[in-house]
Amino acid sequence: MYREWSVSAAFRRIWVVFFMAVPLAAQVDVLTRHNNIGRTGSNLNESQLKPSNVNNQHFGKLAYRLVDGNVYAQPLVVSQAKIDGHAATNAVIVATEHNSVYAFDGDDTNQASTTAQLWHTGPDTLGIPVDSLELYTKIGAPTCTDLTTEIGTTATPAIVITKGASPKEGAVFVVSKSNAGGVYVYKLFSLNLANGKKLSELLIQGEVKGSGIGAAGSGANETIRFNPRYQLNRPALLLDGNKLYVAFGGHCDKGPYHGWLFVFDVSNPDRPKQLDVFCTSPNGKGSIKEGLAGIWMSGEGLSADDQGNVYFATANGTYNGTTDFGDTVVKAKVLGGKIQVQDWYTPKNQDFLKANDVDLGSGGVVVVPNSHLLIAGGKEGRLFLIDRDQMGQGQNLALQSFQVTHDPDLRFQDAFIFYNIHGSAIIWPRPNEMFVYMNGEENPIKQYRLIPDTTPGAAGWKFDAALPFKSSENCPTKPNCVASPYPNFPTGLFGQARDEVWMPGGSMSLSANGDADDSGILWITMPYASNANHAVVRGVLRALDASDVSKAELWDSENTGNTNDRLGQFAKFCPPTIANGKVYVGTFQQETIGHDGVHRPSLGGDQPALAIYGLKN
Repeated sequence: MYREWSVSAAFRRIWVVFFMAVPLAAQVDVLTRHNNIGRTGSNLNESQLKPSNVNNQHFGKLAYRLVDGNVYAQPLVVSQAKIDGHAATNAVIVATEHNSVYAFDGDDTNQASTTAQLWHTGPDTLGIPVDSLELYTKIGAPTCTDLTTEIGTTATPAIVITKGASPKEGAVFVVSKSNAGGVYVYKLFSLNLANGKKLSELLIQGEVKGSGIGAAGSGANETIRFNPRYQLNRPALLLDGNKLYVAFGGHCDKGPYHGWLFVFDVSNPDRPKQLDVFCTSPNGKGSIKEGLAGIWMSGEGLSADDQGNVYFATANGTYNGTTDFGDTVVKAKVLGGKIQVQDWYTPKNQDFLKANDVDLGSGGVVVVPNSHLLIAGGKEGRLFLIDRDQMGQGQNLALQSFQVTHDPDLRFQDAFIFYNIHGSAIIWPRPNEMFVYMNGEENPIKQYRLIPDTTPGAAGWKFDAALPFKSSENCPTKPNCVASPYPNFPTGLFGQARDEVWMPGGSMSLSANGDADDSGILWITMPYASNANHAVVRGVLRALDASDVSKAELWDSENTGNTNDRLGQFAKFCPPTIANGKVYVGTFQQETIGHDGVHRPSLGGDQPALAIYGLKN
């Protein structure tokens, strides 16, 4: 716990290296959320951490580094980075809601170190962060607590390596929301990896043709304009070759908002150029359920394949199969400098999903290695296996679809309960099979198997069963992972009370040395024993044997017998980062909630930090 008392083709090669055999001592870079542009969440070149040594005797917290704001963005790692005034350094990049980006020495685990912070770029460069209560009041949602107490940099940055030989050189791309004299703006920055100094700054703005919610003009001149007040850049940035993708959803479901996607040419990090802008719902109008279709995916970024196609899932909103794509997995590509939809998958119950705020896009889209398949899942708690070569433009069924979480409770109209999927699946490729891991709300961690599908005309892989191959023995929250009960309606005028669903499940990553059974570890951060939906709560870091998650857990930050191993406050939607024998985890600022319902930092409480775990000496 942390208390304070006073662009190039180099990036695409990450996806290739994911499948290649590498030397045992190779240094690992994590330059984007969930390790690669396919978003598999796996580091397959981890030779130091293994099930045999991740235990109370050999593993624990080594140090923590205080930062100035909540950490929604996954920490990133550049091995052997060129840092001004230092030898080649394994640098950890951390972005915060205070509009700060830090670089720390990832191997310096001396808690008293005065040199562990390599550089820090703050609000004087990235802009004054937005006070959450002020923003929520202005958009008509004064009781919203989705992000507190300030909003600045939410999305995981992306890093481009411009010189791959040690010491490595590059740039960090980061998007910030700021208050510029009472006007809310979003800007794209590129920072020099060596010192954090600004290389470029670009205002994010744009409009598209549309007649829907928030349209201006008339007739053929009607347009929908991107409005930073209502939009939130939660999805991680995607850097695919020389193209950088930045996506947006909304704040607190208050509009007029839409899903937005911007693409930039970053072939020269010193001078990014905006190429195009795309809106997911430009023509939805007529009710509060129209428009919308935000892109948020619980912080996951767009994914990409090796053909330049990008994939993302949208939240509830307008769907018409021509211009508007609510509750849809979209395949898009930049052609002639323009974002063009190539194909899409939309569940047949899209109208039901839209009407009940059951976002397909609460989870990210994962490109399945060595295949033309996608995995997606959302608030309904269902997992979808989709052929990305034949998505069907809203007409095809998924190749497979099954319930991962508890079945939805649909007994009471306008009071349905769903056990959501947040984040995305994690994939471990292995000989003639792949393990797929899921952890939905109030559910144990589940391990599924993809196996070869030799049926003529099949897409190559299939889930061997809708039931998990293995399942963890316990839940970290409610005993035995029992679903929240939904009692009968009481008599009286005030409706029904029920036990709330504990959100959001776990945020996962995997480390392994290739496909060796004795090397795989599934790492999970999650709330320790409470609902983290609208409150900052205590967190826990867990480690399970990835070859069989039903085995007793390897290690748990709350059960080591040493309170110094505790994680601190849970960072919502922020998965752990595993690289070069270390585990890096972001944490939040402890809060108090006043009688007025306002969230405020807790004086003397846990401070936001980067926690560093690893093998003890």
